[in-house]
Amino acid sequence: MRTSRLRTRRRVQTSAALAARDGGPTRRDAEQLASKELQAWRARTVPDSTAPLSADDVVRLLRECIAALELDPTIAAGFTVNTLHYYRRKDIIDPPGGRTAAARYDIRHLWQIAGARLAGHLGLVTLAEARSEIRDADTPTLLNFLAARVADARARQAMRAPTGAAALVGAKAVRPLPGAATPASPPGMTGPALMIALPGNAWCIVPAAHDAHRSREAAGALARALATALRDNRTL
Repeated sequence: MRTSRLRTRRRVQTSAALAARDGGPTRRDAEQLASKELQAWRARTVPDSTAPLSADDVVRLLRECIAALELDPTIAAGFTVNTLHYYRRKDIIDPPGGRTAAARYDIRHLWQIAGARLAGHLGLVTLAEARSEIRDADTPTLLNFLAARVADARARQAMRAPTGAAALVGAKAVRPLPGAATPASPPGMTGPALMIALPGNAWCIVPAAHDAHRSREAAGALARALATALRDNRTL
């Protein structure tokens, strides 16, 4: 069963995609690009998708995958064989073939681990929520989940990059939106947040504490507030 939090997030993302139909990058574009990159990387690095992998192979491939996607290297830096065993004990990933030192994994386990690791790093999806999405899932589902997390990670990196849009926006232009638990933070905020791609390389930052993650009505109010803010600031 999908969690209500993930369902709400998808509704917000769908609204963003509809708002972007007049052109420009959308959340769907970002996820599709990430999925294509993941599949191309797998084809280069693990040509035989059925090849058995040892625990050491999985750790190495995770680090190579994160590096190939140009994501924050700290995502995989602390992942070890012990972390992999922890994921097994908590049933975050499917059981491998064999036991103890003879355990063998495959590319599906790598997608599960990468998705769960990114989810934990971003703080947007808990490991329990990730487990409900990836356990016993087929490869397309795993890739979709992982591609969504890659899109989240890239959005966060783009917002924090000195040359990104966040560096060009003055703090006076940042306004709180309905349902925020605290006043809006200036660019460079470090708290958990969902970043939604909008047309023209723009992003909407929705803090994890915002009611839009849990309420359809709050998500609608957020969309209306954003539309109003854009209409009232056309001269900026």
